[in-house]
Amino acid sequence: MTDAQLVPIDLTDEERELMVLALNEYGGPAKHAYQLLCSVVGQSTKSEWTHLRHQLMEAIENKEPLSDLDWARALFLTEVSFASDLAGAGLDLERGADERRLGVLRSLQYKVSSHARFLLLLQNASYPPAE
Repeated sequence: MTDAQLVPIDLTDEERELMVLALNEYGGPAKHAYQLLCSVVGQSTKSEWTHLRHQLMEAIENKEPLSDLDWARALFLTEVSFASDLAGAGLDLERGADERRLGVLRSLQYKVSSHARFLLLLQNASYPPAE
């Protein structure tokens, strides 16, 4: 996790649960996604990827603040895990709960997403951005 200023975001229990569940899926059904996503979140090894995921899950579960960059990482990875069957858990993520969970995801996006956080994610990716 980054050493930047920590920012609290008031998430509901459902929002925290979805983020932790989605991040946890990268250790299960989406375990190979690190090969694609590791560099997007600024990590260069599987070990760094795993460490970041665990730190994010622990902080979110414990209602701790994160840096803006880590909020961006957590939301991006949650979105991919929830929605993508190619690079996430997609269809394996608690079948039958999609309609309810989509509302929770949208709520997370309203609270966490911003252009400034997108730029942080882009600037901290470990590969050159597209021109």
